[in-house]
Amino acid sequence: MRSFASPALLLIIGAGAGLPGCLSSTGNALTHDGGVAVGDAGIDPASDPDDQDAIQYRDLSSHPGCSTAGLTYTPAQIPGYPCAAKEYAPAGADDPAKPIVLLVHGNSSSPHDWEICQKGPEPVTAKCTTDATPMLSERIVAAGYHAFAVDMRSDLSDDPTTNDPKTGNPAKNMDHAWGVPIVESFIDSVMTANPDRQVSIVAFSYGPMVVRDALRRLHRAGKQPFARIRDLVFASGGHHGVSTFRKLCIDPTNPSNVTMAGHCACEMGDRQAFTPTTFDTPLNGPGGAFETPCLDGSTAYGQSGVCGGNAVRYTTIVMRDISQGTYQDEFVSEAAAALQGADNQKLQLTDQDQTGYFYSPLFKNHFGSIRSEAGLTAITTALFR
Repeated sequence: MRSFASPALLLIIGAGAGLPGCLSSTGNALTHDGGVAVGDAGIDPASDPDDQDAIQYRDLSSHPGCSTAGLTYTPAQIPGYPCAAKEYAPAGADDPAKPIVLLVHGNSSSPHDWEICQKGPEPVTAKCTTDATPMLSERIVAAGYHAFAVDMRSDLSDDPTTNDPKTGNPAKNMDHAWGVPIVESFIDSVMTANPDRQVSIVAFSYGPMVVRDALRRLHRAGKQPFARIRDLVFASGGHHGVSTFRKLCIDPTNPSNVTMAGHCACEMGDRQAFTPTTFDTPLNGPGGAFETPCLDGSTAYGQSGVCGGNAVRYTTIVMRDISQGTYQDEFVSEAAAALQGADNQKLQLTDQDQTGYFYSPLFKNHFGSIRSEAGLTAITTALFR
């Protein structure tokens, strides 16, 4: 069984993240054409100077979170994938014309993010309502899609869980060095095991940046993931900063919190005064030119002809700002969540999670993008079109 921090100790949840430093763009000059980066044509992804790792990732072979131990569900059996995931299979025959849907949860969380909120002994579900409103996993299965939800196992975090503001991580936040290797293996293994299927990915909060970095690394390794992706749907993502930066990072060269919680906040940057960080520079690119790889079916990270002719569809979903500089979402904002060239959708301030999920719910505005009716409708409309 998992143990969770008390609500008062939660530091980053869903959107939380950020890591130190700032990396300037290098390599060939790029021009910007209709939201698509052009240039570097014909460069091998492995040698692209604009696409370099900025952090040291956990080795999956010794990763404490790559484990199926202690799960309360039967782990999915995905050939080649050694870590934890949960399967949501359709009742009838699997339709090969429909993409397999991969779900990537937020920080300090699990596949519960995508499920009906059933009251249980864990703090995340202790205050669930009795309303059995279907969440995303149930709606995907009802529509005849096959889905898998990764489990990055925040419960197996090796950070100190004390309340010390400098050295403690009581909420068991994960940084990208923890999450990206698991999700990278997850995506790659599903694609390898299903070579004739397209894949769509839905990610929440911390999840979108994890997915984007995992895809960048797969692209760099020559796996051509974007040639297989139909939709990328990013809910409440911190693509341009998070609120926790000002508490947990402050100075990327000397984070105020030295655990994964502080690293994550530093990697993501400051929501209120965003400047590119070392981590997100290769993801966002100069002037945002890399934010939606293969949107045009050709261009990714400044390289042309690297998408297999497949145009990826991008959707972002976030609660609207109260006003400029005033935010109801606990972690991100309209500007933080939007991606250049994507269908950037905004929910209303009343589109909150009403299911009682996640500590009573502590972050009902943030979770509204995946657990309110408006958020669920936006996601399923993007997936099922």
